[in-house]
Amino acid sequence: MGSQPVEFEEFAACLRALKERADLSYGALARKTRISSSSLHRYCSGSYVPQDYGSAHRFATACGASPEELRRLHRLWALADAAREPERSGDDAGSGEDPAPGKDPAPGEDQAQGEAPAPDPEAGPDPRPPWHRRGKSTALVVIALVLALAATAWGIAAVTGTGTGTGTGGDEEGLLFSAECDEPVSLGQRGACVREVQRLLARTGAELDVDGDFGPQTLRRVTAFQVLSRIDADGVVGEETKKALYATRIQLDTWSPGKVRERVREVFREVPDRAVAFADCQSFLDPFHIVPNPDGTRKWGVFQISDATLRELGGTPRDAMDPEWNIQAAHRLWSRTKNFDAWPRCDRSSSPDAVDPALVEPVDDRPAKPAQDAPTSPPSATTVCPAPGQRFKTPYDDRVYLVGPGSRLYYVPDATIYFNLWDDWTGVAVVSGSVFADCAWDEARELANAFLARTSDSSRAYLWDAWYGYRPITNRAVFDKYGFSETKIQTRPSLSPVSDGTRWQ
Repeated sequence: MGSQPVEFEEFAACLRALKERADLSYGALARKTRISSSSLHRYCSGSYVPQDYGSAHRFATACGASPEELRRLHRLWALADAAREPERSGDDAGSGEDPAPGKDPAPGEDQAQGEAPAPDPEAGPDPRPPWHRRGKSTALVVIALVLALAATAWGIAAVTGTGTGTGTGGDEEGLLFSAECDEPVSLGQRGACVREVQRLLARTGAELDVDGDFGPQTLRRVTAFQVLSRIDADGVVGEETKKALYATRIQLDTWSPGKVRERVREVFREVPDRAVAFADCQSFLDPFHIVPNPDGTRKWGVFQISDATLRELGGTPRDAMDPEWNIQAAHRLWSRTKNFDAWPRCDRSSSPDAVDPALVEPVDDRPAKPAQDAPTSPPSATTVCPAPGQRFKTPYDDRVYLVGPGSRLYYVPDATIYFNLWDDWTGVAVVSGSVFADCAWDEARELANAFLARTSDSSRAYLWDAWYGYRPITNRAVFDKYGFSETKIQTRPSLSPVSDGTRWQ
């Protein structure tokens, strides 16, 4: 099989560390993840990287990984996936994964099938050659590769006449410059072009899912990359952004949530707990958290500083994505009034423990959520998954979820947003707390700043949220299926941007 890329070993080492900490056998993990124990052996030995991140995510979740550890694991998987050699991909795909859980293999069983044995917990990573040998062999390989690529590029230029006179190949050789990706790549799109954008962003250190789905997470990272690259930050991957992605030396690695939390507490010495809770509610402690507003302006960074406030402070979006600058600026703003009233209300930060937002409080004269008297769903073994259009909560917290098109799960961040869409709590079912595992929902997307709107010259309704812009609601039957309230629709002179590719249907 030959040596594997170093990225494979780094990914495998992370998996081994999680497994050893959880003290779980391969058989136990197989039953928890529904991945065969022999496949798990290959992941942990570094001989194979799964084709999609979902397998690694299930492995890490079964081992009790924290959100920060999941983000790190995803980044290592993206790097390993990008380092996968094309000639091996057919062999890897042919090896397959047994979706059914299996028992621990008998001694010698995996070796007899040509699979890597389980790593010895005491042995640690495989030994590597001395640094001086690694350096020489790596240098020779790199030199040979560069010379071969340069010769190939020169030959192509000589035959086609497309050379630039610089003696090197252009960035236009990447997938984003192929006929398949000729159009700009933007929010709501899916496929290979989006996956290439995500792969290039992950290469810069950005933490995001390389899943081929251009959603809110990818939009935030694209916008951050454009700001740091001094490109017009429109969140669309056009010609200039494509070139920058292939040529860039920009790094999108930034402070971890733990470091952000620690620094916020140091700066806000007067109200450390309140400040951390507020920052967590605003941005999830992500320095690159960027939220668009309906009027085209944005909010930036840890404390979501608006464009207008940035101008007042003499700062720029680039400054606002520097966590130190953002935290210090937020403290200056807080010091004026000794409160956070200058920011939009954030229900989640009102809890001293910064827990999930509760929707039990009345808003203005709107009704409080009724007591928990709705019937619960059957036991986990027979749970029926809520269908698109269904709102629900669990017995353990009051966060309301909405099942959207394609059974994608959304959550309502607070009561204000809830009453932007519905009149009352009627229609919110109480279901089993195991619904997320039973229905394979490992994430929910926020309906951030959501409201209903239409133009004065049309009867079609749209749902705005900060991640997707205006998404059309296909027809009246769909509007009623989601239980939206006609009285909540706002009339606006125009609606932009409209995401036709992600309709409510």
